[in-house]
Amino acid sequence: MPLSRQLGLSLLLVLCCVFIGSIWINVSKTREFVTQQLSSHAQDAATSLGLSISPYMGEESDIPVIETMVNAIFDSGYYLSITLKDLDDNTLLEKLNPSQIDTVPNWFIDLFPLNPPVAKTQINSGWSIVGSLSVISNPGIGYKQLWNNTKQTMLMFAVIFILALLFNLYLVKIITTPIKAVVSQATSISQRRFDQINPLPRTPELREFVLAINKMSAMLSKIFTQLADQAERYRQFAYTDSLTGADNRRAFKLTLTNMLADIEHQPNGYVFIVRLNSLAHVNKQYGVQNGDAYIKAVWKILNQHAIEPDSTVSIYRISGADFAVIIEDNDLENCQQLADSFVNQFNDIEKTEFAQGTAHIGISKFSYGDNFTKVLESADSALASALELPKKWQIASNLDIRQSNAIWRDQLQLLVTEGSINFVAQPIQSWDGQIIYKEWFARFTLPNTLSPLPMAQLIPASMRLDFSQQLDEMVIRDAINQLNVHSDTIGINVTRSSLAKQRFHQWLIDELPQESALCARIVVEIPERALVNHLQGLDKLVAKLKSKGVRITVERFGAQLAAVSHLQKIRPDYLKIDGRYTRQIHNEPDNQLFVQTLVSIAHGLNIKVISEVVETELEARCLQELFVDHVQGFYISKPIPIQS
Repeated sequence: MPLSRQLGLSLLLVLCCVFIGSIWINVSKTREFVTQQLSSHAQDAATSLGLSISPYMGEESDIPVIETMVNAIFDSGYYLSITLKDLDDNTLLEKLNPSQIDTVPNWFIDLFPLNPPVAKTQINSGWSIVGSLSVISNPGIGYKQLWNNTKQTMLMFAVIFILALLFNLYLVKIITTPIKAVVSQATSISQRRFDQINPLPRTPELREFVLAINKMSAMLSKIFTQLADQAERYRQFAYTDSLTGADNRRAFKLTLTNMLADIEHQPNGYVFIVRLNSLAHVNKQYGVQNGDAYIKAVWKILNQHAIEPDSTVSIYRISGADFAVIIEDNDLENCQQLADSFVNQFNDIEKTEFAQGTAHIGISKFSYGDNFTKVLESADSALASALELPKKWQIASNLDIRQSNAIWRDQLQLLVTEGSINFVAQPIQSWDGQIIYKEWFARFTLPNTLSPLPMAQLIPASMRLDFSQQLDEMVIRDAINQLNVHSDTIGINVTRSSLAKQRFHQWLIDELPQESALCARIVVEIPERALVNHLQGLDKLVAKLKSKGVRITVERFGAQLAAVSHLQKIRPDYLKIDGRYTRQIHNEPDNQLFVQTLVSIAHGLNIKVISEVVETELEARCLQELFVDHVQGFYISKPIPIQS
């Protein structure tokens, strides 16, 4: 029961007791007074009337005169009865009035009865007693006086109670407002939202209480911020080039190796090796500072393409004179255009001290399943050729087996209208063997074909030709329709290009099942990059999904720690650490420390951590020691086809 209700009921109980006691005492005293007044009133009337009628007693013929005199007094209504008797106790005359008054309720008369005494006087004729006169005052007047007095008392107590209740509510509000604020703040702290309570209450005791909570919140906020900053500083130390701020060779190797082994997304693209051929000459002839300026100028040109919205370009500095550029999900034509753009901008900053030119570019294509070393060797071979070419860039192989955009557009249109989807599922499992949910991967098939379309080409083509939302809608609709067939809790991937569109948000909410039990078996996986590039509106979408019981996973987490600050806004249920940090983690102390930091941040936000691409027992054992909650990968199970 709320404190306000408790205090209100307590006040009501106290006032009721005071009211009943006061009424009882007041009525009792008033009743005694009224009884005395009725007795005195009756006695005076009996004495006066007795003296008046005494000359007429003894003669029967004088009875009418006596009756007239009695009526004159009795008709006033102040008397209950007047009785005249002779010496033999025979009634000569009797007058009666009703004792009840219509304005006084019967229950009140029964509760406080008035018993007026009988006033008697003897009637004398000369020296002889000839009769007696009995007078009883009417208690109805007394009841009326008592009732009016009780009503006035009740009204007074009602006014006092209302005023006291209002004051009580005001007082309770003063007390409970800071208490509620503290409770809300405590809940926020448990969710790692470190708010401050303002304004402070004026009551000294409550003010000290709130100040203590504010101080604790500020300290916890500082600790959490330091932990996040520590993780970011460590990532920069371990994976970032100190001169340019680009990711370093270690980050490049982790990223490309993971992409080449990513069975889920099966990415493809191109690797550029950009070599600053004149760097050694500039350092030797003009000093290291000029060499650093040279490096930064090239980095600025490369980075312009990486910071564009929805960019799939990643920049790495892999050695003193070499940058690596990874371009995901792109075709040969766009790759060539980007190479020309780089070279044109390199020419614009070329100086006479750049004896061998600003930079040359070697390009190698990569696809899922390729060997990391061979991809780099191919790019190095292309770079050697580029040194001899006027255009200053070279692709290792000009053979592009992918279809043209026109053919892809026709196939995608056919796919969204008549195509079919098959799913394969890979479980996400806790250390005790419990399956948390199964991630479903879609495989698209055109009509009258048996083999699914290659995902490594389909996904980039759909994004390039603006079909990604339609494919996402196909996958989600088909997966939801199968919830009644399968008992699994399913994880569905959503592309960041779809998440960037508000119309997709509304479609997704409308498409969810009405039954909360079915919604509870859906986990929506969103990429980490969406948190950084498309947060506007995404937090509202996540809130609506969670209100319906849908759980949220942020996948590929750790590539951009800027997303840490956004976790407090969307509060996902799971974080899936990027597979680049999982691979061979038992042999990578730096990755172990980084993953441990990410786990601490996630657990501090009450978020469970999933590690993907776990393929060996040694990796799994190391991750368990780092307090990762769940694992996914070939060590647990390969993706298994789902029967429709």
